[in-house]
Amino acid sequence: MRVESIIRNRIFWGLDSLKGNLIKKHLNDIRLILEDINSNGSMVRRSQLLKQVMKHAATTTPFYFRYKNHSGLRDFPVIKKSEVINLFDDFKSRLFLNSRNYKVSTSGSTGIPFTIYHNKEKKYRNTAETIYFLEKNGYKVGERLYYLRMWSGETKSFFKTLTQNIVKIDVYKLTDENIASILNTIKKDPSFKSFIGIASSFETICHYLKDANAPKMNINANFFIGNSDGLSPFTKKSIKKYFNAPIVSRYSNEEQGIIAQQEINSDDIFKINWASYFVEILNFHDDAPAKEGETGRIVVTDLFNYAMPLIRYDTGDLGCYKILNGEMVLTKVEGRKMDAVYTTSGELLSPYAIYPRMQDYFDYFNQYQFIQTGVKEYLIKLNYKKDFLKETEFKEHFKDLLGSDAKITVEYVNEIPVLLSGKRKRVMNLYHPKTSG
Repeated sequence: MRVESIIRNRIFWGLDSLKGNLIKKHLNDIRLILEDINSNGSMVRRSQLLKQVMKHAATTTPFYFRYKNHSGLRDFPVIKKSEVINLFDDFKSRLFLNSRNYKVSTSGSTGIPFTIYHNKEKKYRNTAETIYFLEKNGYKVGERLYYLRMWSGETKSFFKTLTQNIVKIDVYKLTDENIASILNTIKKDPSFKSFIGIASSFETICHYLKDANAPKMNINANFFIGNSDGLSPFTKKSIKKYFNAPIVSRYSNEEQGIIAQQEINSDDIFKINWASYFVEILNFHDDAPAKEGETGRIVVTDLFNYAMPLIRYDTGDLGCYKILNGEMVLTKVEGRKMDAVYTTSGELLSPYAIYPRMQDYFDYFNQYQFIQTGVKEYLIKLNYKKDFLKETEFKEHFKDLLGSDAKITVEYVNEIPVLLSGKRKRVMNLYHPKTSG
């Protein structure tokens, strides 16, 4: 670490020490649980945390009062975001109504806008798990961290930004001019640095570098973490090529925190944050556990939010799991079920099946957006960079995937707009069999 980073590190942990090691205690607890996941100590601690939050919810929260005599997690219902919104006050713990809680909001850009409250311990836990999962890539508090996201709605305090050495990069509009400015700032910074941000923003930057036929950038990059949306093979390969650094994917949400993250050289396996959450993969049409290797709904129980307990919360996301060395890990996180599309015969298709069909044509466009608009109707928006002479071939390429009777429209646009969250949504579904006539 550079001297200034060491100073920041000592300030951060010194202040935490003065407050009673509130963050460090959580960090040590996370390490205890995750560093030897199959140990007796880890299993006992996880079981204890789950039992405590279930008991708390059932005895202090109106929505869960009816489950006071529960015998285990499966006695609790799976809840959806809409249910929490409609019965908002019933999810508040009576013990925390007069406490200082922290408001957390999502933009609703990929679904329904959502607000929830965290208690102090939950806030400290989130900070500790953020540090832990950064440390897994070699990071230490105080080192330079570039954070690419939408900063208009939520900001870190000046003091936290200073002590944690965070450089805020707003990705609201990643034009060529803005990307050039960002890269110029990074190149002028001699410090060792790491990057975390919306995965699609990294992809946009990589397309810019590819189009510019840019050489490798020697910027002292340690690692990249892509979050909020899927990390494409193109982005992984390009980050390694241009920045000579690894990139991993993180699965998290605003209302809970870091649920899982890939490790460097882990063959795309997501290690679940069992220290803070209990994760289930359930079938689409009932609440039975999905089989190993099958795609199911990701359902998460937050072990630390006592202000508004969320027991068996359906995140709206899809995933697959397998058992690796006695531990359940995620092999795939596919985004929201509402973003999955259907073939013309009604077969559910993962959003990730779209990407390989697109990458063969990246010489013609930088950004794309695939939208299913009807039972057999699809709209593909292309942010083109030169005349697309292969439109007919392109459509036939997709008919092989969607069905020969697919009706595909290609629309050329100057920009794929970002959502309120800062994401560029690559796959959307405006048609669903259950809601369409």
